[in-house]
Amino acid sequence: MFYAVLLAFLAALSMGGPDPARAARDSWWPAQRAPRGFVTVRVQGVPTPKATALTVDMREEMLSASLAGLAALAVNCGEADELVWNDTVVQRYGEWKARTVARLGLEDRGTFTPWELLERGMRAGWVRGYVAYARDPSGRKAYTVKNASTNESVNVATSLAGIHRAVLIEESLIPRAEALGLRMLADGRVPMSSADAAQLSRSTLSMLDPGVQRNRDVAISQRCWVGYGAGAQAWPMIDRLDDLAPTFGWDEGDEAMHTMTVSVRGHSNTASNWMRNQPFLSAGALDARFPTVVGMPASSVEFADRRPCVALVLSDGDNLQWLCGAFWGPGAPRNMPATPPPGTPPVKPPAYWDHPLHGSFPIGFGACLSSLSQAAPCVLERIGETQPVGTALIEQFAGYWYPDRFAENTGRREELFREFMRRLDAQNHRTGAVMAGMLMLHSNTPGAAEARRWIAEGLHPLLGAFVCDYAPYNAGRGRIDWASDGRGGEVPFVTAGYCLWAGLDTQHPGIGGPDAVADAIARDAAASTAPFTRWVSVHVWSSHELADGTKVTGVGAAAALAERLKARGIRVVRPDELLHKIRRARDG
Repeated sequence: MFYAVLLAFLAALSMGGPDPARAARDSWWPAQRAPRGFVTVRVQGVPTPKATALTVDMREEMLSASLAGLAALAVNCGEADELVWNDTVVQRYGEWKARTVARLGLEDRGTFTPWELLERGMRAGWVRGYVAYARDPSGRKAYTVKNASTNESVNVATSLAGIHRAVLIEESLIPRAEALGLRMLADGRVPMSSADAAQLSRSTLSMLDPGVQRNRDVAISQRCWVGYGAGAQAWPMIDRLDDLAPTFGWDEGDEAMHTMTVSVRGHSNTASNWMRNQPFLSAGALDARFPTVVGMPASSVEFADRRPCVALVLSDGDNLQWLCGAFWGPGAPRNMPATPPPGTPPVKPPAYWDHPLHGSFPIGFGACLSSLSQAAPCVLERIGETQPVGTALIEQFAGYWYPDRFAENTGRREELFREFMRRLDAQNHRTGAVMAGMLMLHSNTPGAAEARRWIAEGLHPLLGAFVCDYAPYNAGRGRIDWASDGRGGEVPFVTAGYCLWAGLDTQHPGIGGPDAVADAIARDAAASTAPFTRWVSVHVWSSHELADGTKVTGVGAAAALAERLKARGIRVVRPDELLHKIRRARDG
């Protein structure tokens, strides 16, 4: 019956053409109009001291990012018909480009250097001048805490660029820019005026490290305020946002603090600071078609098998940039020589979706499918085309935010929460997602109980949800909280019972490497008098060294745990099979 309802929804959705007005109401992502063509910009790079590879000129990278952003803005305003693809990319982005070009039927209009493209933009009129900035000399590692020498003028300049239709020019390049006839329209080296600030978007904002160029294209295309630091300077810009706004990028310091800053105000964190070419990938996304994720119907579940069963679910699917990049495996930079020079570290094998063992045992992936449907439908295409039979996809709740604390500072918590669920429900019908995964600060509070009820009532169909607490992930120890769906049914919200997380074996029960977690599960299963149904959160960033010296991460770590559980007589099942079993036990 559950999947009959799902199929009815999908059939209704597929009838007729897309309704643009409805698609806009059902989304929260800033829309990017589709063009008729595209150009590619390529930063040539400069030799390193050892001359074994090339390194990029960050000044030209900033210029390229601003060109891509201004072109996307011009397309949105109906003033141009081509987007810019920035070709200094790694990992799977070449495939994402090809898929997007094919989906939209774009005309390839050539490849240019940043300066050649700048002149092209000036002639076409979508570049009107430049905004000056000074480089950040602090030398910090990206996305670490600012220090006394941090120069944030490029963030001010990025905020101004979309308003003035101006490219980013580092101060040492001003003579070259002005030799082309370009005028300075704004100066990021001085504080932004209140008149300029008033023109910035209310639909989103960006948190970007001033030493990083990525994600500036979307900030400019949407006329975002751009800052770095979750202190008081950011709060006025967050407080002026429209309801349910996504915030781009990432911030310094403790992630719980800056995610909390947007959560309590009724917004979400997209974890997108390393994402590339976002305007290009999101073009026309609300009209995109892609394969829906495949679920497991109750008719396929072995209910008669009473052995203890455990589901394994990879964490951090709320991370948009990961799903567009390293989720598919690392790759060499575009400018890496065909034959790597001696001493070059080897390219690591894929650790996640393209891992050699993926598909050989049941597993679940948390993934912000709803964000991908609006920001990068090409990624959903590949997920749908390559999903193994034993793999389940779980909607990792529209990005990173805390349901138990969402919108609590607005005075409209329930109203905003229910509206967010209405939009998420619409995207779930596009992707086929019927399971939810979420991270709460504390899953056993009144705020968490409210959230469970609104989620259960707002998402339909919803087979169940997988819940982690912020620290530790398995603080709920496998507790199941039931919430009425408002239609005569109940939805299970299952907290993580265990967590595969390196280095925490002695700090929290049920956490550690494959051997420690397998031992803990076997002990608990043997002591249980009720049907044993638990799930393990597999921390995607943790690496574990096995007894034979092998190091495993992601799917490899999950495979090692699955092997150990099988040896102890415990079944590893798909997450949706686990939920079906939990529901059957509840219903008798």
